[in-house]
Amino acid sequence: MDKTSVILLILSCTSFVLIFVFFTFLVVSNNIKRKRKFLIEKQNRESEFKQELLHTQLEMQEHTFQNISQEIHDNVGQILSLVKLHLNILTASQSVSPQLMEIKEQVNNAITELRNLSNGYYGEKLADMGLQTAIRNQLTHLEKTGLYTINFYSEIDHVVIDRSKTIFLYRMMQEIFNNVVKHAAADHITVKLLAKEDKIHILVKDNGKGFAIEDKHFVPGIGLSSMRNRAAMIQAILIIESEENNGTTVNLVCSPRQGI
Repeated sequence: MDKTSVILLILSCTSFVLIFVFFTFLVVSNNIKRKRKFLIEKQNRESEFKQELLHTQLEMQEHTFQNISQEIHDNVGQILSLVKLHLNILTASQSVSPQLMEIKEQVNNAITELRNLSNGYYGEKLADMGLQTAIRNQLTHLEKTGLYTINFYSEIDHVVIDRSKTIFLYRMMQEIFNNVVKHAAADHITVKLLAKEDKIHILVKDNGKGFAIEDKHFVPGIGLSSMRNRAAMIQAILIIESEENNGTTVNLVCSPRQGI
C-alpha cells in the first residue's frame, strides 16, 4: 500500500470517528435536554399540585371558620341577646341591685367579645378589609384591655397581598398576639410593616420574659408549629428571635402578589 493510500485511509478513519463522536454527542445532548425538560415539567406539575392543594386547604379551612363564626353568631349570640333583653326589663325600675347591674354589664361585654370573635374568624371579611386594617383592629382590642401599650408603624400605605396569603398571615398574627397574652408577661408591643427588596416584612416585638429558643431541649408548642406550617404553605419566611428576660421578636417575610 503506497503512502497516499495510507494517508487516505487514516483520514477516512479519522473522519468516521469524528462523525461518530459528533452524532454520539448529538444523541447524548438530546437525551440530556429531554431529561432536563422532563424534570422541569415534573417540577412545574409538582408546584402546580402544591398550589392547588394549598388552595383547597385554604378553602376548606375558611369554610370551617365561616361555619363556626355563623353558628356562634346565630345560636350563642341569640341566647345572649335574649338574656340582655330580660335584664333590660329587670333593670328598668329604679331600685336595682348593684349585682344585677354587674350581671347586665358582663352580658354586654360577652356579646361584644362574641361579636369580635365571630368577625375575627370571618375570612372573606378579613381579606376585604386588608391585612393592615385587620392587624390594627387586633392591636386596638389589645390596647383597650389596659394591659398593653402599643406602637404601630407602617411605611406601606396599602398592603397588596393575595387573598389566601392575607388570611394565612392574619391567622399567624393572631397566634403571635395570643402567645404574647398567654406566655410573654409583656406590657408593650411594637408592630412594624416594612417594604424591603420587593418583600413585605411584618415585625412584632414584645418586652416580655422571652424564652430560650436556641436551647436544644426547647420543644415548640402547637401554636409555634402551626405558624411554621402556615409560613411554609404560603412560601413565607418566619424568623423568631428570643432570649430569656429580653423579649421576643417575630419577623414574617412574604412576597406580595403584585407591587406595593
